Amino acid sequence: MPLDDFLAGAALYAAMLALVGAAAALVVRRRLMHLDRLELGLASVVIATAILIAVHLVPLMLTILTRGTVLAAAVLAVGLAALLGPAQRGEPDAAAGERDPPPPSSRFSWTVAAVATAYAAAAALAEFGRWAGDEVIGDDATSFHLPGIARWIQERSMWQIDQFVPLLAQGYYPNNGDVVLLSAVLPWHNDFLVRVPMAFYLAVTAVAVFALARELRASRAGSLLAAAVVVSLPVVGVVTIPRALPDSLLYATFAVGILFGLRHARTGRRSDLVLAGVALAIAAGTKWYGVSSVPVVIAIWAAARLLAARRAGAPRAPALRDGALVGAIAFAGMAPWLIRNLAFTGNPFFPVHVAPFGVTIFGAPPDVIRDELGYSIADYAGEPDVLGKMAVKLAEGLGLAPLLCVLALALALVLARSRGRTRDPRVLVLIAGAAVLAIVYTLTPASALGVRGNPALAHVNTRYLIPALILAVPVAVWATARLPRLAGRALEWLLMLGALLGAHEGYEINGGREIVLALIAIAAIGGCCWVLWRLRERRAVLVAAALCAALLALAAADRGQDRINAGRYEGIDPALDALLADAPADRRIGLAFATYWSLGDLSPAWPAFGTRIGNEVEYVGRFVDGFLTPYRDAASFEAALRRGRYDLLAVGRSTIATKDTPEQGWAIAAGWQTIGLSDDLRLMVAPAAITARR
Repeated sequence: MPLDDFLAGAALYAAMLALVGAAAALVVRRRLMHLDRLELGLASVVIATAILIAVHLVPLMLTILTRGTVLAAAVLAVGLAALLGPAQRGEPDAAAGERDPPPPSSRFSWTVAAVATAYAAAAALAEFGRWAGDEVIGDDATSFHLPGIARWIQERSMWQIDQFVPLLAQGYYPNNGDVVLLSAVLPWHNDFLVRVPMAFYLAVTAVAVFALARELRASRAGSLLAAAVVVSLPVVGVVTIPRALPDSLLYATFAVGILFGLRHARTGRRSDLVLAGVALAIAAGTKWYGVSSVPVVIAIWAAARLLAARRAGAPRAPALRDGALVGAIAFAGMAPWLIRNLAFTGNPFFPVHVAPFGVTIFGAPPDVIRDELGYSIADYAGEPDVLGKMAVKLAEGLGLAPLLCVLALALALVLARSRGRTRDPRVLVLIAGAAVLAIVYTLTPASALGVRGNPALAHVNTRYLIPALILAVPVAVWATARLPRLAGRALEWLLMLGALLGAHEGYEINGGREIVLALIAIAAIGGCCWVLWRLRERRAVLVAAALCAALLALAAADRGQDRINAGRYEGIDPALDALLADAPADRRIGLAFATYWSLGDLSPAWPAFGTRIGNEVEYVGRFVDGFLTPYRDAASFEAALRRGRYDLLAVGRSTIATKDTPEQGWAIAAGWQTIGLSDDLRLMVAPAAITARR
């Protein structure tokens, strides 16, 4: 990328972030200054994220997405925030519902928490440093997340179904997370920065889990241990940094939503309720398992409020009103995506057939891939051999955490209901939420991903269980401080062990050297922050430090993009190399293959767009009953090639020995010539007659 393009994109990105930050700061100053510093920081992140999504989503919905319209929307957001008045009187004062002091933390607890936290932070930083100069990989990222963003940029609109793999329904996913990724792609029309926001939300997840455990009155050391455990779950590391998937946005906002829901139970402040709703709205609109998880926790929270009101003989109307408010805000977070699906298929939850109690509300055609691969864990009830395989995959994706949490939740249930002890109903609510979310996970399609009887890919979808663990882990550390001393220490030690093993696997640690270097870097950064904190009254020093940090970040970003873009996706596959060489920009590229496929954890759909999203890429197929479907005969396929006026055709080759996918033969018969060939991909160029007609 030329330096002037990089600097122009950096200026646009910085301006957008500054405007979003200014709008969020106005909201925080006028409504949320009663929060303590940690809660204020998390609230600021949630509000800024909501504004960031809005300033990109509104132009998308209006079909006018450009870099300029995003900046205009951000300016408008600042103006609207400036109109926001101060909080209304009548809210409980700042002292209302103050937290009781947490149990003291022993030296053993601090040691355990420090070891787990240091290793998790170093492992994540080492993983980020290792991937900082490499392209994004992963089937999900390169087959639909990033290609879908490219189509938004090209079409300036969200009102289309962007699907690049046949017989799947990825184009119907909720896309709040992809909008956040869009914000990092749009300024440059390049993806070199997309790991940064997802890594940021991974850090926010850790802070939010710490705050959640603290709100529950876990010990401070236990709260720190809880944060380390959650971000060390192996699947969290796998999906966040190498693949830059938006799951970490869901985890962060889900945890913050639960935090402010718990806080509202203590303070009764309406602002806590609204913050919980906004955070859960972002989570609900990020992934399908957000769509299922968020309503569950809202329903359990509302039921607990109603039960408490009934026992106290209090009116139920406030609980119903508060539940409706949180539910309405959360629904708004996923509404744009459901409306899009409704507009194109008549079913907002496509491809799910919605028929409670046998009464069809939203119909859907058969889902071929889900029927073959998308088994749930519940489908294998009564098949212990398959459940044994599933247990191995569960351990591969989540390590020791599920087993430890089951034990800890049972202990916490006893402790929370024991006579003579202070009962915190919020602990029981979290236990119920974790249990129900775990049940929902077992019922979720593809939780046992793989062919019948062999859930070989189930470890990837253990991420569906993370919302349950975000509830369970803080309860586990809450229990450690209330168990007998030996039992509490044993549980802390096991949680630390789980964090160490999980971080080692999830962040793919190859040796001690990178951990040591990462710890040195963390110590250096921490030292600089401590010095600046001590000098916080000297504004000139802080301004100089901020400028230096900005220049260093700019230089690092330029170096990173140069490393990535210099040989972007080259050397992975010979046919892909031919595609990259022949089509840097201004080409129409067709994709054709009969099944889901990849090149070593990489789909060619995203590389085909080019370094700066300069190519038009589409699958050579048609939509049938909402599903992108391959053509079944040569005549239809050849007619589609003529209509598409493609310059290049990338054909996926069968995984069987003969490599005889029909599309290859049809294209050859139509006069297309092969210019690149590998075991997985055949790259073909249009025949001279078609080229001449252009």
